[in-house]
Amino acid sequence: GLEIRVHADLRLEFWDDHGHCLVADQRPPLFERDGPAVAVARRLRVQEHFYGLGEKAARLDKRRQRFTMWNSDTPAYPEGCDPIYQSVPFYIGLNDGLAYGTFFDNSCRTWFDFGRLSQEYVHFAAEDGPLDYYFMAGPKISQVVERYSEVTGLMPLPPRWALGHQQSRYSYYPDTVVEEIVETFRRRDLPLDVVHLDIHYMDGYRCFTFDPRRFPDPAGLMRRLQAQGVRVVTIVDPGIKYQPTTANGQPALDDVPLFEQGYPAFDEGVKEDYFQRFPDGRLYLGEVWPGKCVFVDYTQEKARRWWGDLHRAYTDVGVAGIWNDMNEPADFTDQTGETQRDVVCWDEGRKTNHGRNRNVFGLLEARATYEGLVRLKPHERPFVLTRAGFAGIQRYASTWTGDNNSTWEHLALTIPMFASMGLSGQAFVGADVGGFLGRCSGELLTRWYQAAFLSPLCRNHKAVDAYDQEPWRFGPAYEAIIRRYLKLRYRLMPYLYTWMEEASRTGTPVFRPLVFDWQEDENTHNLDDQFLVGPDLLLAPILHAGQSERLVYFPAGRWYDFWTGIPLEGGGLQRVAAPIETCPMFVRGGAALPLGPEMSHTDERPLDPLTWQVYPDAEGAAAGVLYEDDGLSFDYQRGAYRKSRLSVVRRGDAVTAHLEVLHDGWQPPARHTEILLEGRDGRTRFQDPLTSYRVST
Repeated sequence: GLEIRVHADLRLEFWDDHGHCLVADQRPPLFERDGPAVAVARRLRVQEHFYGLGEKAARLDKRRQRFTMWNSDTPAYPEGCDPIYQSVPFYIGLNDGLAYGTFFDNSCRTWFDFGRLSQEYVHFAAEDGPLDYYFMAGPKISQVVERYSEVTGLMPLPPRWALGHQQSRYSYYPDTVVEEIVETFRRRDLPLDVVHLDIHYMDGYRCFTFDPRRFPDPAGLMRRLQAQGVRVVTIVDPGIKYQPTTANGQPALDDVPLFEQGYPAFDEGVKEDYFQRFPDGRLYLGEVWPGKCVFVDYTQEKARRWWGDLHRAYTDVGVAGIWNDMNEPADFTDQTGETQRDVVCWDEGRKTNHGRNRNVFGLLEARATYEGLVRLKPHERPFVLTRAGFAGIQRYASTWTGDNNSTWEHLALTIPMFASMGLSGQAFVGADVGGFLGRCSGELLTRWYQAAFLSPLCRNHKAVDAYDQEPWRFGPAYEAIIRRYLKLRYRLMPYLYTWMEEASRTGTPVFRPLVFDWQEDENTHNLDDQFLVGPDLLLAPILHAGQSERLVYFPAGRWYDFWTGIPLEGGGLQRVAAPIETCPMFVRGGAALPLGPEMSHTDERPLDPLTWQVYPDAEGAAAGVLYEDDGLSFDYQRGAYRKSRLSVVRRGDAVTAHLEVLHDGWQPPARHTEILLEGRDGRTRFQDPLTSYRVST
């Protein structure tokens, strides 16, 4: 279905089998010794739109903008700041309703220009490396994303607890404070599955250690928290403290004394030559939290395995997940990476410099961490969270958008950032709810939770020097609203988990822009202040202070107000009310949503009752799917899962419902199933036997 025309000067054109030219080179490809090593310039069409590029502090449609791929530690980044933490050199073009994708498979510093410098062409280039790129023909955006995921890899299905609410702080310490935070969540009836430990749990900021004064019994702490349904995720930075001893023969720096006691992670890494070095053999030393640090050469297979096995220090005491931060890699003495340019990495024997390896440093660290956890806990799915990454990072880790700000502008920016990451193969994404830097307010925190309560990763995180940001910090009025949305997240967990499983098989994003499902509708092409969760839920959160109503765009078809069940017809803009307690939320006509009971954590009780909320389309039909497994092991990969489908048809007063099991490899506990049908006059709750009924399975 695709024809590639190669001109004598190596210009390429890609045509589909209907005679449409999808892209065409504007001029021959560039190969230079000075400046960009390789470059491609394509024609820019008047109506063309551009999406993707992973994590960028930018709006959804990248037209008329220019971007750099160079992983950078950029706290408090504003909209337009570039580059930031991740590099994903993949974009989707949409022109005349036809989508295509280009993945520029080059790990060096690269640039993408979508008509900012010239109205004639789209331009991508790299300062070094090969001109290798993959072209994916659509014509649907969903097909392009799926084909990109086939090339770069799929997200493994995460453990279900990782989809629960997560609470973090830089930092919670000592252990009694951690327990008090968890106890407060439980006492205030606020759902919680995960608490994070930032760098102050370590002994002198040394990775793979616990401070013996602040955390004298980490195993006991993990047991006590897990008894309350809460798991612990610990931060692990890549900077290993430079701690030479007289025994290892390493010369000490003038400002770093020799230590009497060794630090195993440093000593072993030096002995086995796992750390990055300059061409003359000197260790590359950066500066992070512990002071002078060395950095693992993750391009070495042996070093990756060694790094992964070091996590036994955590798994043996019951730590459930690992958070890889500062892995651009951050260096307080040079955030640009320029002083590291001569650092040599093994790179599968090619011994290449930092310019080829910086962008994949975080990816390879996450790979080493993930594979280590699989070896150490082979019967449990790992949870790894990373700040930096490259194309394919979804194979090993979930990602969050780094050190954001407690501002309304940053709240609004999360929507196009999540959407762009989803279109770039990363389904498991989130941001620091409430903002990491600066002071939040009760209104901002509440509206942020309303915008993020169904994001795949839902984590509240705050800086060490900022005002506390737990859900109760701004009084009971705001706390009650936040509680309502957290409880709804857990009720919708069956729906969220079902579409996360879909993402693990196809790459289809869970959090996605409306253009993903309605690319033929031009009104969606640059719409990025509302979004979809799965194919059926449309959210239009409030993104400005003091706002109590907003315009919402509804694609053609029937929609239902989630809160009232009242139907409305799409195909245009409508003004909707949004007082502080309400996030505008709508359900696509034709959907059947699986909901569970309220829970304090994901393992609190079985899915009983299972409630299907049914929203018929204009013809009276609706359908939905439910995926279930044990939520923790890899057994689902061997068929140990259950997939069900509910189909409902309403014709006048007659209702036919068919609940079928599509795959029956896992048996859920006995439960009641409720089917609740939305009607033209609002929600019917078991008053009418023709439209609402209860069955047992």
